[in-house]
Amino acid sequence: MKIYKLFNYAIAIALSQIFFACNGSDISYEKTDHSVVILGDSISTEITVINDNILHIRKYGSNSKSSDLPDYVTILEPQSVSWKVSEQKDRITIKTSKVEATINIDGVISYQSSDGESLLHEKPEETYINKEGVGTHTVSQAFHARNEGLYGLGQYQNGIMNWKNEPVRLMQYNQEIAIPFLVSTKKYGIYWHNYSVTDFNYPKNEISFVETADEDNNVSKTTFTPEKTGEYSFIIDSEWPDNANRRGERVLMTIDSDTVVQYSTVWMPSTFSGKMNLKAGKKYEVVFHNIGSEVPGKILYNEPDFNKTVFSSRYGNAIDYYFIHAENPTDILSQYSNLTGKAPMFPKSAFGFWQCRERYHNQEELLTNAREYRKRNIPIDNIVQDWFYWPEGAKGPEWDRQKYPNPKKMIEELDALNLNLMVSVWPEVKNQPLLNKYNLEKSIMGNTSFIDIYDKNVQERYYRMLSDSMFHIGVQSIWLDGTEPEAKPKDDYQTAVGKFGEVTNPYSLMVTKTMYEGRRNEYPNERVFNLTRSAYAGQQRYGAASWSGDVAATWEQFAEQIPAGLNFMMAGVPYWTTDIGGFFRDAQSLNPIYKDQYTNQEFIELLTRWFQFGTFNPIFRIHGYVSETEIWRYGQEFEDTARKYIDMRYQFLPYIYSEAWKVTQKGNLLMSPLVYTYPDDENTWKIKDQFFLGESMMVCPVTKYKARERDVYLPKGNWYHFETNEKISGGKTIVANAPLNSVPVYIKEGTILPIGPKVQYATQETDKPITLKIYPGVDASYTLYLDDNGSYDYEKGTYSEINISYSESGKVLTLAQGKDGFVGFNNNPMMFTISVVGTDTQIPVTFNGEDISKAL
Repeated sequence: MKIYKLFNYAIAIALSQIFFACNGSDISYEKTDHSVVILGDSISTEITVINDNILHIRKYGSNSKSSDLPDYVTILEPQSVSWKVSEQKDRITIKTSKVEATINIDGVISYQSSDGESLLHEKPEETYINKEGVGTHTVSQAFHARNEGLYGLGQYQNGIMNWKNEPVRLMQYNQEIAIPFLVSTKKYGIYWHNYSVTDFNYPKNEISFVETADEDNNVSKTTFTPEKTGEYSFIIDSEWPDNANRRGERVLMTIDSDTVVQYSTVWMPSTFSGKMNLKAGKKYEVVFHNIGSEVPGKILYNEPDFNKTVFSSRYGNAIDYYFIHAENPTDILSQYSNLTGKAPMFPKSAFGFWQCRERYHNQEELLTNAREYRKRNIPIDNIVQDWFYWPEGAKGPEWDRQKYPNPKKMIEELDALNLNLMVSVWPEVKNQPLLNKYNLEKSIMGNTSFIDIYDKNVQERYYRMLSDSMFHIGVQSIWLDGTEPEAKPKDDYQTAVGKFGEVTNPYSLMVTKTMYEGRRNEYPNERVFNLTRSAYAGQQRYGAASWSGDVAATWEQFAEQIPAGLNFMMAGVPYWTTDIGGFFRDAQSLNPIYKDQYTNQEFIELLTRWFQFGTFNPIFRIHGYVSETEIWRYGQEFEDTARKYIDMRYQFLPYIYSEAWKVTQKGNLLMSPLVYTYPDDENTWKIKDQFFLGESMMVCPVTKYKARERDVYLPKGNWYHFETNEKISGGKTIVANAPLNSVPVYIKEGTILPIGPKVQYATQETDKPITLKIYPGVDASYTLYLDDNGSYDYEKGTYSEINISYSESGKVLTLAQGKDGFVGFNNNPMMFTISVVGTDTQIPVTFNGEDISKAL
């Protein structure tokens, strides 16, 4: 593992192959094979060329102590690329074939493309290294923000899509995931390399409250007169001391009775973001409810012309970030995956339907419901055992044999039903025999029951404990819950690598690393799939997906899941999901809005719309607290719609699995906002309720009660409605029909969409053909990917591809063999049916490895 030593002058001088230069420039610097160190009076800057597209910047005090924290995130060592340094009197420029970085005599860096296009430049304001640690933040770096869209940073429940000017706290918490990577529509990305709690665009302006309206409920009032007209960005800061968790109650901010921030779920984070357009000179009434908080809280704001991008971290002795340049978000994220690692392939079954609930109470209850899915012929691949399968009074991976008398036999029956079992395991242990057996008692952090996962020996023992109880009896996947961690020690608690406050955000990364590396070592050719409630930069390489936490069943929070998930994936971690229907569902499950989830028509409609949305998520999973979430429990109308969308999901698997290969091979996203594909179309910058599944399928969820139509923005080009095949010209907003049993889905012209036959599970063998749906209008191409669905042999080249192309001018479809390291098409031909949308064309084709063309 890399350990970054932050260079001071003495260390730099000792390096081999250093060239000192100050000819023609007032700036002193030293050049090594991959880096330039610019020597300032108090701050020195090291710029390292990682490859043609990526630069690593570190700024540190001349007498700073080196940091011994491991680099958990980046894996790409500096590559052997051509680069050079040019000098002018008051600046020097580092140039690769793709990007240039110019640092002036004041230490401020600006970035340009190789053809001179301005990309980004730093701002000296709000840029500092505070060695004394005075104030909230120790290190901070500001950049100028132009007319641009900014995406990523992780998952937050505030409905914000574009982060420009918006404040948010990057701090792990149930429902909130901190990933300090940002993507711009202006052809750059920034990975902020600091593990501590980080504030993004933290405001300097505060609203002062002069009246307490309700002291018992912590309600305050004031008036606010803005000086400028435009969009104001607000953040409520109400962090409790010593990393304490806040549960329940309510946070509400209104301006002239209009809601700016509203948060009333069971889990309450430390900050809450919102925004509103205001007019200069107008007096507004601001009311702030902070019910149940141990602290008064405060409201801060950025004005409309803030126009900065600022990362400010609590701990650290250096400014440390990576700058990535590429021509579009797709290529930026691909470069980022080169830097931090690509996601491995999941087993194909992971892309099928997941039946999950809180909870199955015993072995027979779980098996009864598994059998019922198969009896009812509802496609399914996975079933989940949530917590409390362990002995009463304990917590940890041990089966209560009173409730689960023979878990190995239970799993054998599930195997016979072609079902995989996932089991919930937390990175905490409240089980004295397990603590003793695996020597984990001294690994517990502070006054929590969570383990010090930063300790390599603890990682090994924790994995062994889990594997002995789970993998050795046939469990395929682990649900890694509470990996924020849910209970945190104080910041000054000493972990194996440093104070907890210095390494707080990558905890989940280390848990997933432990599970992935442990299982790959023990079962080297079985693909890893785990689910976890948190994430961090680089986590994509450890075989895990994340879900959005314990969200509430409300229309508001359902709508918030879409931008939350899209920004999570734009932060470079491509696999995400949510609890379909919400976790807290009705009065029996801590949600008083609905008395009974099984009969309340509004909840069932919410569940229907959420289920439709979930069908097009990377992972398709239902879940709920104190709930029986099986799809037949909500009435025939819901069951019919759920069956329709489950069938649709399984028919899309040839497409989804091929798109997943692009995630692994290229670093693509499987689910993405419109701006990912159309960054130059400013209409897409704030769209937060439409997205792409794969390259060509645009999904438009319905997020309002009783809505039977919705506005849909169609980017430039022609589009086809998936269910009706209606062709519509783009570059405009349309009103799309959305009956309760249907959600608008549009396919770009020039698409070849492989659609499989109906099956009961993802790997079910069938002699029915795959349909190749051609959406004509322009030329099209697609690569269909095939492998054994479950091993890592694809890493050795054991996979096959069929390259499919369509010529619009000639109306000809061609199938050609790509790599054929798995199927052996000459001995195992594949059957297809060619269907041209808008025509009655249905042409059968058998592909045996030889190029074949069919006139359509």
